Amino acid sequence: MIDGKQLARRIFLRTLDELDVPSSISRCVSFAHGSLTCGELEFQLTKSSDLRVVAVGKAAHGMLDGMVSVLPLEVAPSGIVSAASASAKPHPHFKYFLGGHPTPNQQSLASGKAALELLRGCSVETLVIVLLSGGGSALFELSLIDSISLEELQQLNHVLVTCGASISEINTIRKHISAVKGGRLAKAAHPARILTLAISDVPVGKESALASGPTVPDPTTREQVEALLRNTRCEIAYPKK
Repeated sequence: MIDGKQLARRIFLRTLDELDVPSSISRCVSFAHGSLTCGELEFQLTKSSDLRVVAVGKAAHGMLDGMVSVLPLEVAPSGIVSAASASAKPHPHFKYFLGGHPTPNQQSLASGKAALELLRGCSVETLVIVLLSGGGSALFELSLIDSISLEELQQLNHVLVTCGASISEINTIRKHISAVKGGRLAKAAHPARILTLAISDVPVGKESALASGPTVPDPTTREQVEALLRNTRCEIAYPKK
């Protein structure tokens, strides 16, 4: 008979196995007979298929490992990866960036620019796979307006995360000044097909908050952003009309 301590240990170890990131991806995505399947979605892929991958977040390396593990050798994706740590085994045809967290750095901006360049020229035959996990908001960034400097982005980020604003409020502002957040990454890939896989740290129904929703339509408005910036909790100078 198993005692309580042994049972608890077995449950704990089994839970760790289930939480293994590469295994989690390979369980929800499969490849057979020339088709990549995820749930009810199916994508035909051949040696000549145009497959591009963007992996962003703290679990980016594991998610990419899991995705690559289900693909046959003849289907070779290219892409970019932005994570908080270096990859122990980088994949060929991928550009790697060591983004900043919790504050974006130059590599964060470089990864955003590289992603937009990667998605340039997509067609209806292109399949873009986006792998998202927590931390993506800082690890993956590019200013919507060229005149916004990295220093200004870092200052804004510091103010937002220390002024008492909720993560929803923070992401609302982030999405409106970014060229890759709030659905703009998906817009850059049009008219490609897009498959987003996410290891989420946000509540169900709030998917646009994960990594500030690069492939999810932004439900917030400019009026909401203005109201947040005028909030006295956030000491940000806002120009008068």
